[in-house]
Formats: sequence, C-alpha cells, structure tokens
Amino acid sequence: MEQQLSEIIGAIYDCVAREDAWPNALRLINGQVNGFLTTLAVFDTTTRSARLAQIACDDGEAVRTLVAHAKDVPFFHLLHRMEIDQPDTLERMFSLYGPDGEAVWKSGALYQNFHARYGVLNSIDMAVLKRPTRVGTINISVQYEPSERRVFDIVGLLGPHIRRAVTIHDMFEMERAEAAVLREVIDALDHAVFIVAEDMTILFANHAAEARLREQHVVHSLSGRLAARYGYAGAALSNAVALGARDEISLAAAGIDVPLASAERPAVAHVLPLQRRTERGRFESRAAAAIFLAAAGTVIQSAVEAVAALFALTPAERRVVGYVSEGMTRSEIANAQGVADGTVKSQLAAIYDKTGAEDQRSLQQLVRELSPPVRRT
Repeated sequence: MEQQLSEIIGAIYDCVAREDAWPNALRLINGQVNGFLTTLAVFDTTTRSARLAQIACDDGEAVRTLVAHAKDVPFFHLLHRMEIDQPDTLERMFSLYGPDGEAVWKSGALYQNFHARYGVLNSIDMAVLKRPTRVGTINISVQYEPSERRVFDIVGLLGPHIRRAVTIHDMFEMERAEAAVLREVIDALDHAVFIVAEDMTILFANHAAEARLREQHVVHSLSGRLAARYGYAGAALSNAVALGARDEISLAAAGIDVPLASAERPAVAHVLPLQRRTERGRFESRAAAAIFLAAAGTVIQSAVEAVAALFALTPAERRVVGYVSEGMTRSEIANAQGVADGTVKSQLAAIYDKTGAEDQRSLQQLVRELSPPVRRT
C-alpha cells in the first residue's frame, strides 16, 4: 500500500510543471478507491469559471456526458463551506444545501443524465484548495456506497499533496511547460526558487532567489544554508524538507503557505519534495526539495491559518486553535464541537507538542504574534 501511495504522490508532483500529467495521477487515485470517474477542478470564484479541469475515466462517453452537464451542479455556491482535506459523500452537500437538497439533486440534469445513466450511486468529494478567489475540489464518482474508512483516509491523505501541486503550478503559470521542473525553467521565473539539500544547503538559486538573499528581508544564507529570518518559518521549512526527503507520504500539509514573517501580508513559501525526481536524473543527487517563495500579499492569511501552516496542523487542530484564539475554555470548545472534554484535551496536547506552546495562554500569544497590526488613521 505504501509503495502505491508513493507512486500516486510522485505522479501528483509530476503535474507541477505538466498539466497534461493530471489524468495519469487521477487514474491512479481511481484505482486505489475503485472509482468510476475522478475530476479535479480549480474554480475562479470571481468569474465562476474553471482555471483547471482534469478528468480520468476509462469510459469516453461518460466523460463527454459529464462535461456536457458539469454546469448543472446545484452545489457550486457551497464549495467554500467544505472543510479542506475532509472527504465526504454527497450527503454532506445535501445537508449543506438544506432540507430539499437531495430532491433538488435528483431532479437535476447532471444526476439524470450522468449518475443515473452510468450507475453512479454516490461520490467522494473533498476541498483541496481554498483561497479568496480560488476553490479547488476533487470529486470521485463511485458505483457503490462508500462506507469503508480506508477509502476516506486515502483520499484525505492525498489532499495536501494535490494542494501543493496545484498551488505551485498556479503561482508560476507553467501550463505550457513540456518538461519537469528543470533548472532552465526555474531560472526564468520571476519568483524566487531555491533547490536545497536535506540539511538546507543551497544547491541552486534562481536570479529572483539570489536577489532575496541579497535583501535579507525574509531569508538569508547562513554558512551556505537557507535560513529564514523568522524562526518559526525556518523551522517549518527545515521540517518540511526533511519530511519530504525521508517519506513524501508523511509530508502531508507541512510546507504549504508557510508565512516567512510575522508582519502584515508576509511572503509565503511552498516546499516541493524532489526525492523521486532526483532518482530520475532530473536534479543533482543531493537535491531534497525546491522551495518556492511567493510575493508578499499573494496569499492573504488569518493568524490561525498562519499557525496551521507553520506547524502543519490538521483541520481539526486548526479549528481548536481558532476557538482558543477567541478565548474559549476547554469545556466551551468541547460544546462547540459536540465532542467530549477528553477529545479536546488530546487535541490541545497535540497542538502544544507541535507549536511548543505550554498552555492556552501561550498559544493565544502565538496567534497574536501572527495577527496583522491594526492600521490607525
């Protein structure tokens, strides 16, 4: 199983520079969960148009039917309410829509022409990207009623890897690149990109990255190693590089949207593991990761999102940090989530272990440190 997941994750990262590699990655995902048809879409919420739309299915007619009725989905306005990296079935969308959600769905053209026609009984849906102007989802149509926890765990595990690939691809608009991420491609980018060894030794920096090193505002070179001026950011990047070098599967949400400063609208970094790619001879053998730096303000983060990115918190842990930042007690958090006090105690213990916070007060202080300053007029 681990070898199969590693192959899927490697295929996902191959899509960073080659958009036409997505069908292969989605086909591998299909195979893992016995899917009939899998789609990956990134929508521009301002124009309601798809910036990325990829499909994998062995039935060409089914693909054409889906495309013909894709705009008939009645749940588009609910996508932003889906929890990121939390796969669920159509029943979640019915619930979000309201009491008549299922009836509206079954009376629609997509259900009648695609689901009913091809024996699609349900789907596994998950948000993989949420930005002010972007929403990304993966949808796996299945001809059975999904009930095995294993299926949802696999899809949830792949979410951060899909987000990393989509985010970096979107940042640099590499849709027409015909090769994998090579030095020549990276060097031509306007954004800073570093290729580093597992110990953060800088093996290559493109022109934009060299400029960042000269400025020394957010990153600098320390004895030839890439270091961040903001201590939490440096630790987060080093951790993500090491995780990706040892085991891409365990990388999960680490190294995505890492804020590089505690100031307002800081630049953020994304870590792309290169271990599988070095094996294919695309980079020098010591290369462990490529670190992409986005310009300040590219990703607008709340303090809670920044904490989650710095310490690779799970969605559940992120929610708890949000409650703590609002000053809620442990019992109040338990009531808000509808869980036992012991569950919240365990979640807080995991958060303290990741962040180094000693208690809720010090966790609140960390959130305040990452809160944008209030502008005074």
